[in-house]
Amino acid sequence: VEQDGTIDFPTLGRLHVAGLTRIELENLILDKIRPAFNEELPVITISITNFSISVLGEVARPGKFTVTNERFTILDAISQAGDLTLYGKRDNIKIIRENADGSKDYIQANLNDKNIIFSPAYYLEQNDIVYVEPNDVRKRTSRIGSAETLSISVVSILISFTSLLVNILN
Repeated sequence: VEQDGTIDFPTLGRLHVAGLTRIELENLILDKIRPAFNEELPVITISITNFSISVLGEVARPGKFTVTNERFTILDAISQAGDLTLYGKRDNIKIIRENADGSKDYIQANLNDKNIIFSPAYYLEQNDIVYVEPNDVRKRTSRIGSAETLSISVVSILISFTSLLVNILN
C-alpha cells in the first residue's frame, strides 16, 4: 500500500484501499472485476505480508516483531517478547494504535481481567505498539543513578575504615 493509501492492481489500475479491512478489499476487487466474468467468479484472497508490531517496556526481549498470522493477540505479542519481567504491570498495559487519519488511540489492557478477550486491544493491528509499564519498585530503583551508587559505596568504605581505625586504636 502506497503512502496515499492506494495499490496498483493489474487491469483495474489504482485502487484506494486505505481504511478498508481485508474482507472489504476482497469485495471491492470482486465488484470491480465482476463484469469481466460471465460464469464463475474467481476467488480473491487478500493477506497482509508485512504485519508487524512493537513490544516495549518491561518484557524480556523488547523489539519489533514481524507476524505471519493476521489474527495476532496481545497475548501472542507478549509471548513473542519473552513474557513480562517481574517488574511489569500486568494490569496496565498500553496499546498505541495509529488511525488512518494519523491520530493515535491509547488503549489500556489488563491481563488479569478474564474479559480481556472482549477488549479492543485484544487483537492487535498493523504497527501497534504494546507498552508494558514498570511497577512502582522499578520506578523507585530507576531514580538511583550510577553517581548515587558510587557515593554510597565511597561513604560505606569511609565508615568501615573509620570503624576499623577506632577499633585498632582502642
